[in-house]
Amino acid sequence: MSAKPHPHEPLIFAWQARDHSTWHLVAALLVLMGAMAGFFFVFRIVHPVTQRLATSPQRVISLDPHDPAALALIHRAQDRSFALLNEDESAAPLESALLAFRPSFEGYELKLRELEPADDAVKQPSLFTPGRDVLPPVPRRVMQPTAAPPAATLRAVMSSTLAKRGLASLELPGIALTQPTRVQFRVAVGSAGQVLTALPLGSAEESGVMQQLQTAVQALRFEPSEVQRIEWGEVSFRWEVVKP
Repeated sequence: MSAKPHPHEPLIFAWQARDHSTWHLVAALLVLMGAMAGFFFVFRIVHPVTQRLATSPQRVISLDPHDPAALALIHRAQDRSFALLNEDESAAPLESALLAFRPSFEGYELKLRELEPADDAVKQPSLFTPGRDVLPPVPRRVMQPTAAPPAATLRAVMSSTLAKRGLASLELPGIALTQPTRVQFRVAVGSAGQVLTALPLGSAEESGVMQQLQTAVQALRFEPSEVQRIEWGEVSFRWEVVKP
């Protein structure tokens, strides 16, 4: 069975075909609305109908003993309840014996207590008077003369590689270095014994002190060496006490 050849259509979309999906959606919406209306009708909430009860207000009826019908009703109430007492004179002792409350302090009379005679004041010996010295005299403290701190000098200490060149340490007078452990120089010594480069590895508090230290390190002279042209080493500082 041969298939019919499709006509050549230059357009991508089939504009001539009709889309019936809108009517399908409308029909589905109507069916859904009918189902929801049926659910609301089946599962509706029915409130019970309450009946209002007729209530009569409370009334107080005063019974007159002179009325024979009211007197008969009073007698019936007295027969059924022994707590209902009448007002005749025969029930007065019973009422006073059962219901009367008499406190134990009813006949007590308040009176003031008599003042007790005051005892004679006992005179105590006077142990302290403002003009009397209680504590013994304290000897004056003898002030010891403060000894002057020992004199100290700042010394430049060479590392082991530089100490072999004939200079282990050198005194540096006139430099006020407060923290010598934080300052260190790395120096390069030439073959003639002169300092070629002095690089600070740590700094002090003041730039003027660092400038004095760098000048003093660059002025150091070591023994000449024909083996190595440039030799590196470290220079540190410390305070030493001058022995008298």
